[in-house]
Amino acid sequence: MTTGLIVLQPDDAWQVAMLHAAAFPDPWSAAAFRDLLSESTSLGLGLEQHGALAGFILIQTVVGEADILSVATRPDLRRTGIASRLLHALLARLGERGVARITLDVAEDNPGARRLYESFGFSVDGRRPGYYTSGRDVPVAAILMSKSLSL
Repeated sequence: MTTGLIVLQPDDAWQVAMLHAAAFPDPWSAAAFRDLLSESTSLGLGLEQHGALAGFILIQTVVGEADILSVATRPDLRRTGIASRLLHALLARLGERGVARITLDVAEDNPGARRLYESFGFSVDGRRPGYYTSGRDVPVAAILMSKSLSL
């Protein structure tokens, strides 16, 4: 599999939105991604395979902290290491932005993602009951996780 890491730009918003729609039942619009990717406080990284976006990670930073807003891998490429590679690349770049802590929330019914974050040293901080509702008959909790980074 040939993949290349790219820094996502506002012009990539339509590709990001298409991948997000394939990965989640409640997709964000291309306009929302364009706005986020235009912000100096945001950073989006993508992995391309044969010229197409195979996965992405998007964060927003505020005063020494980063929050992972979304991570998605093309459904047919899940469990091939794309999300792991994106997370590794992201963590390597956060020091440049003065980030000392990174946070995220993940659906309680997504054990694969939870294992991924735990393998990178994220720990559970709490739980938001009923946070995720889209595409589910019964809402599920968000698991809040974080990781301290050494600068």
